[in-house]
Amino acid sequence: MAAILNIPPTVAHRPKGLIDCAQITDTLMVAGQDRQVAYDQTRALLRAGYFLPSAREERGKKSFLLTPDYMLTADVLLRLRDFGIRGGEGAKADPMFAAALALRGWSGGRPKGAVHSPAAHVIAEYELDVRGWVFELWSFIHGKTGDLRFEGRIHRVDPKHPDGFHSTPLQYGNHGQYLHRSCIAVDLTDALDRWHPHGRARREAMN
Repeated sequence: MAAILNIPPTVAHRPKGLIDCAQITDTLMVAGQDRQVAYDQTRALLRAGYFLPSAREERGKKSFLLTPDYMLTADVLLRLRDFGIRGGEGAKADPMFAAALALRGWSGGRPKGAVHSPAAHVIAEYELDVRGWVFELWSFIHGKTGDLRFEGRIHRVDPKHPDGFHSTPLQYGNHGQYLHRSCIAVDLTDALDRWHPHGRARREAMN
């Protein structure tokens, strides 16, 4: 994909709580990273359509503005890039799009008690000290044609919290013609421990 998929409304003043690519970059950067390179990588995710901005500023830098759950989505996508994963031709064969889609929308409907997106739900659970969430990117291969498809899901592996739902469904996993091929997992608790304010506060309390 080569362009932002939706054109958001413009706003004269930034609504409270929305963030831009510069803030995502500054939050997710690690020591030794080149800031411009990191920013360009984040902007590339926006331009490719993996983020759906809520608004755009009318003045100044005219930044595209995102809901805070895109901080976690960006973190997952950038970690997938570490494995050499890039976009594919067409949404169904694009592992990055599959990951972004799985983090911003509920496959099969929103579970009872969940918030507006899987990424936001994981963050909300983390703020309640519910840990153990991971993001899984699965690949499936068609048993006759060899076509590859990708699908993502959030999955909770913490046995201390048995209540509630534990994963979003895999549609291709229930499709008789597609076979499981591989899975890459990202520890979302580890990701949030690094940059979420609650994670930073926990580290400071331990020192």
